[in-house]
Amino acid sequence: VAVDELVRQCQLSSAVVQTVLLELELAGRLERHPGNRISLILGDAPEPS
Repeated sequence: VAVDELVRQCQLSSAVVQTVLLELELAGRLERHPGNRISLILGDAPEPS
């Protein structure tokens, strides 16, 4: 999904959405693609350390 579309659909500020996306990416749950697109990585969440 395009990040801009996600911002529109969530009705949150771009800063909030970008923060959440960064947290998901750092947790290994988000993959970034060309064209400012992203996708969730489905499956079991990694165990917290």
